[in-house]
Amino acid sequence: MTSASQVLLVDDDPSVLRLAQFSLEDRGLTVVLAEEGETALELLRNEDFQLVVLDLMMPGKNGFEVLKALRTSERNADVPVYILTAMANPQDSEEARVADVLGYLRKPFDPFEFANTVELALKEPG
Repeated sequence: MTSASQVLLVDDDPSVLRLAQFSLEDRGLTVVLAEEGETALELLRNEDFQLVVLDLMMPGKNGFEVLKALRTSERNADVPVYILTAMANPQDSEEARVADVLGYLRKPFDPFEFANTVELALKEPG
């Protein structure tokens, strides 16, 4: 993990974004926030990220639509993604099985465990 690690957090709940942002910035990570799928896609078109944490259930473009667009982009197609969701069993959906994600983080989350999970993912060799 380098000091230049930039994480994109995408969630339509501002309180979730703030908690996640605080827990990651406390570890020295650069965090960019998006409250909707369209904003996330715009950011992904213009910036490089080392990790994306993505909510599934959002108005407008949902998390699966953002993930599909991300995986077909040239700029960030290989960026690791964690799904952050309140869904009981996101792995049960067909979209989740083919989503090519690192894993699922359940809401509500423990900020310390969340930050540890993200840090570990950033330390993994690409």
